[in-house]
Amino acid sequence: MGMRDPARIVSRGLHALLDTAPWALERLRPFAGQTLVLNVGTWTLFFTIDERGSLVLNRERPPVPALTLDLSPSALPLLLLRPAEALHHLHLSGNSALATEIGFLARHFRPDLEELLSRAVGDRSAHRLGLLLRQGGAWARETLSRSRCMLQEYATEEIHLLPSQAQARHFARQVHQLDEDLGRLEQRLGRLR
Repeated sequence: MGMRDPARIVSRGLHALLDTAPWALERLRPFAGQTLVLNVGTWTLFFTIDERGSLVLNRERPPVPALTLDLSPSALPLLLLRPAEALHHLHLSGNSALATEIGFLARHFRPDLEELLSRAVGDRSAHRLGLLLRQGGAWARETLSRSRCMLQEYATEEIHLLPSQAQARHFARQVHQLDEDLGRLEQRLGRLR
């Protein structure tokens, strides 16, 4: 059995994902024929929007893409854990109307993974796999939260790399007081002129 074509696998996967959300296809349909370039670090993919509104993977860079999307590789884990936060690491340049639609889809598109899996393994197995994925995601979020709290506590209490909450509040009060004092000084100087 020969190696499967990765570009074809990615293209089929994108079609399957978008097919789970017909509303997403509707939003992209007006941009049929336009091209996109996605850069993730040194990895680059090229797409064309087809007449259905789906993304078709191209093998060659378009001469002048309608839209270029640059995503920091460090944001890839965020796509799984906190997709909305990952969008802060996405830079769009080119056709502003298409960028608006892609941005909207990035914020709101949540594929129905169980529906997608059911096409390959059947409804019952897809439901079980979906449950397993949800539980795994919850475990990952909880583990990340605990790790962040432990690291913050270690950096605050053990090695004093970060200020404690009390120290941070005290500093904020001092800055606020300094700002008020500066305001009063500016008023006095204004009266002396």
